[in-house]
Amino acid sequence: MYSTIFFSPSYPLSLSHVHMQERKCEIENMEESKGRVCVTGGTGFIGSWIINNLLQHGYSVNTTVRSNPEHKRDISFLTNLPGASQNLQILSADLSNPESFGAAIEGCIGVFHVASPMEFELKEPEEVMIKRTTDGAVGILKACLNSKTLKRVIYTSSSSAVLYHNSGKDDNEEVVLDESFWNDVDYLRASKMNGWLYYVSKTLTEKIIN
Repeated sequence: MYSTIFFSPSYPLSLSHVHMQERKCEIENMEESKGRVCVTGGTGFIGSWIINNLLQHGYSVNTTVRSNPEHKRDISFLTNLPGASQNLQILSADLSNPESFGAAIEGCIGVFHVASPMEFELKEPEEVMIKRTTDGAVGILKACLNSKTLKRVIYTSSSSAVLYHNSGKDDNEEVVLDESFWNDVDYLRASKMNGWLYYVSKTLTEKIIN
């Protein structure tokens, strides 16, 4: 029921590139969808691409946006996707309140958990961000376990969860990174490198849900 996917998107592409694709989309003419799928964090780069592909393949989609006014953003790039007017539902939810995702997950056959705080500057205490990220993921998985319709959950991981590992091998020696590798969290906390808190949160969250 649980899968982890590592994404390495090409970041020079902007979200507007979604609109530039001239693909044929027959979804609007379909009488029935293949089922409803939830995508958390739909306004992000990866989430929006997942939504676009799900709509193109005939699925109805529930996606979530943060309700906090500080995080309001233009979501017309989602509502303008082919098939969105009939098959995309946008709901408010926040990782700080995991129960808020219940409505988005209800009735779905699959969930892509993509939402994750991506702070590269320390704007709040580490424990606050870590708690929001880990508790949010656990709460979403609990809602999935309680669902009577759900068939699969996909958690989007990141290379940032394994890049700063302690393999015990020489730095010049090639290492194949697999599911047994994790970031050295103590090293990241001590180094305070740019993005360290995001790397720590991705590592600890994935360890918990595994």
